[in-house]
Amino acid sequence: MMQTQARQREPRFVAWVLAAVAAASILLCPPARVLAQTGGCNLMPDDREPSVRILRCGEDLTIRIAANTDYQLTQAQGQALPSGAQLKAGALMIDFKPGPRRRNFQILTPHAIAAVRGTVWAVEVKPEQSSTLAVSGSVQVTRANGSRGVTLTAGEGADVTPGNGPITVKRWGEPRVKALLARFAQ
Repeated sequence: MMQTQARQREPRFVAWVLAAVAAASILLCPPARVLAQTGGCNLMPDDREPSVRILRCGEDLTIRIAANTDYQLTQAQGQALPSGAQLKAGALMIDFKPGPRRRNFQILTPHAIAAVRGTVWAVEVKPEQSSTLAVSGSVQVTRANGSRGVTLTAGEGADVTPGNGPITVKRWGEPRVKALLARFAQ
């Protein structure tokens, strides 16, 4: 008789445990839109273009990641939020607003360093060059070795190729700007 009662309670106990586990997973898991959480940042899909990802790091930093982009976030010692990114291939579009936690943000590429104190800009890396476009605000661009750089303002871009020559600032034409921004569904 005791075994029969235990067997009758067993399915109810299993159902209770499964319900508790399901409830806990709903409460503890982030919403389905968040693909990953890393370093104080949430990675989400772009609603307009599924191949583009959006990385939100607090209120002051949003990074749009184009399809087929190889990058890694970097952090200054003692900081929880990223202070930059290393971009090996592909393209990133950064919207950065300085705050008490972070005063600047930089993108390191094989050819260049693009750094700002607050603006929107895009960086694209191809094997032969790294290109930076200032969408708004201003961006400082130097060669990867830190040599003398240039400052880009809204609508200006620069292509940095291997070598030591000067970096040339150019106002990019509408077709080139549109082509780069299209990589981010903009």
